[in-house]
Amino acid sequence: MDCDDKVGDDRGLVICLRDMGNGTSRLFLDDVIADRHANPINWSYGSFYTVTPEFDNARIEDMALSPEDFERIGVSVVARLLASAKRAR
Repeated sequence: MDCDDKVGDDRGLVICLRDMGNGTSRLFLDDVIADRHANPINWSYGSFYTVTPEFDNARIEDMALSPEDFERIGVSVVARLLASAKRAR
């Protein structure tokens, strides 16, 4: 696909970064459900899922997480999307 065809799945993932107030931050992942397949899509909460430990704010802000941390985040995102689409093996 050369460009966005404006069609998506009915399941997705929202990720937010929360400052925990103690010098660390944590990533929160929530499953969301779309109201339609074509844009514009409105998303509703599906379920809550958190994957990360608390990361030092300076490391997050400098994009200085370890390769293992970045890998764990990426694997968690793909695994969560596969699970919500019922495609996990």
